[in-house]
Order: sequence, then structure tokens, then C-alpha cells
Amino acid sequence: MIIRLAEKDDIEQIADIHQKEINKGFLSGLGSGFLEKVYLAIIKSKISFCVVDEENGKITGFIAGAVNLDKFFRYFLKNHFFTAFFSLSPQIFNLEKIKKIIEVLFYPKKGNSLPEAELLTIAVINEFQGQGIAVQMLARFIYEMKNRKIGSFKVIVGESLTPAIKFYEKSGFRFVKNINIHGNYISRVYAYYIK
Repeated sequence: MIIRLAEKDDIEQIADIHQKEINKGFLSGLGSGFLEKVYLAIIKSKISFCVVDEENGKITGFIAGAVNLDKFFRYFLKNHFFTAFFSLSPQIFNLEKIKKIIEVLFYPKKGNSLPEAELLTIAVINEFQGQGIAVQMLARFIYEMKNRKIGSFKVIVGESLTPAIKFYEKSGFRFVKNINIHGNYISRVYAYYIK
């Protein structure tokens, strides 16, 4: 088990894990090309980062976050929008997907009292789950947030994702409130306070 910061060469594997393990998520529906652009932006930006677990040269899991989500979105739109847009080309005419993209981009405005930093995604390949990889990656993620002078960060998790909710609660996250990002779909907001 090697827990480390992600590099550019890891992007394809990270996007593949995201698409397979978070297959019901909105971003997965936008395709691997779009996901690769998102993770490229996360790795290249100074206000975001991604931690991976590597086993025998293979990425088995990742956790990504931003120290300021609003600033990260602005960075993404300024530096990666056009290449990401072209990877969406067959879906860009789907009004429902366009609406969801806009909702995601503007949801940080809904929670002004919430921490600016956010854990965006965490996933482990199915066959490697239950081995403590997520716990180890989260410890490194918290360390990286602390190194960046972040005192707290949030995570948004769907109300129906019981295993994820249990993981966050067991890991010391505190429930803050419910939020609606996509219509009537309820998500929970948790915060983690770094000691």
C-alpha cells in the first residue's frame, strides 16, 4: 500500500475508478473524457489535490478535494472549460444534463456558512474494499488539508448512500444539515474539524 499525491499519469486510472465505482453519480454520466479533464484540473490546480492508493503499480482508490470549491470551479472554467466542453459534445444538447452542470457549479453559493474546503470524491475499487484503504487515504487527505492551513472541510453525500454515511460518521465527520443540489434529491452535509 502506497498512499501518495496523484500525478498526471494517474488520471486515466482515477477516471476509470470513478466511472465504475460511482456509476450512479452525475459526473460518471458525463463520460470518462470529461472525468479525465476534471481530475487533470484537480491535480494541476494549487487549490485542489488528489490522494491515491497504489498497489503494485495500479491505482486502487483515490480521494479528491479542494481547499476552496468556488475558486476551484473558477479555475476549472478558466483553464479547462473548452477541452472539457468538447469531451461533452454528444451530451451538451441534453437540457437535463446542462441544468445539473449549472446546479453543481452554483451550489457552493447555497451554503455560505459551510467550510470553503471540500472532500469532493472518494472511491476504492470493489475488490480492494474492506482493507482499510479508504481510512488510510482519508488520513493522508486530512494531513494535506492541515498542511494547507485548512481547519475544516465539508463533504456532501446523498441521503440514500448508507455505507458512505456510516464511513463518514465513523471517521469523525459531524452532520451539519441537509441540502438539495439537484431538484428534490436530498443530500447530507458533513463537516470535519481538523485538530
